[in-house]
Amino acid sequence: MAANYRPVCLTSQICKVFEAVVHDEIVEFLDKHKLIRDSQHSFRKGRSCVTNLLLFSDPILRCVDEEFCANIVLFD
Repeated sequence: MAANYRPVCLTSQICKVFEAVVHDEIVEFLDKHKLIRDSQHSFRKGRSCVTNLLLFSDPILRCVDEEFCANIVLFD
């Protein structure tokens, strides 16, 4: 119904641009001062959720190939 329509995003374009600039500056500062571990993925350039999954699954699959036991504990 058109009368019941609400836009998904209510944030103005200026706020989005400002958010992107602040994000880039914070990430650059954290990288420069080595405050983010290399294992951190998803919001860093060149490190997506897919790269994280590949780095996680490689040693697990190696254990399976060599018939070793692999225990995994996940926290969210």
